[in-house]
Amino acid sequence: MTDEERTDTVSTTPTVSPTAPLNTWHPYPERIQRMWLLSEALQCVFWSAVCAIAAVICWFNHWWNWQPIVIGVFAAINLLDFASQPLQTKYRYSFGRFLIGDRFLRIRKGWLFRSTTTIPYNRVQHVDVKQGPLLHKFDLTTIVIHTASDAHEIESLDSAEAERMTALITERVAAAKEDL
Repeated sequence: MTDEERTDTVSTTPTVSPTAPLNTWHPYPERIQRMWLLSEALQCVFWSAVCAIAAVICWFNHWWNWQPIVIGVFAAINLLDFASQPLQTKYRYSFGRFLIGDRFLRIRKGWLFRSTTTIPYNRVQHVDVKQGPLLHKFDLTTIVIHTASDAHEIESLDSAEAERMTALITERVAAAKEDL
């Protein structure tokens, strides 16, 4: 069975366990949804503060032409985006998957604008892991796969799982480079 034939199956396990088949689509951990919501809430607070500061500056400088309209529209879009985040997060989680194949890695993202990226192991230059403050709070780690032209992310895996996946990807990259 080739990698292409095996990519239609979807794993229902939240992360890749050591015994799980690697040629299936794997979802992200469920707690990533809480992290995405918290991240969006922090962004909303930041942009609301920017709007408030801009409104205060307009008030003190008596700029009441078009500036308040722009600030109001921006604030409304910000709040609408925040209000729709639970739905956006649900769909983003539902469609986000990754697949570790024998000769390539696939990452599927997006709920409105979907994309599937296929990365052959022989094109990988190096693999990084990153963990910011929010990821650390939720014990999640992101794997970054670098190629000559771009960097691709497998978002927010369990930290132990991310280390295992990094080792597996690195091993497969080394094997693919030896085959050349």
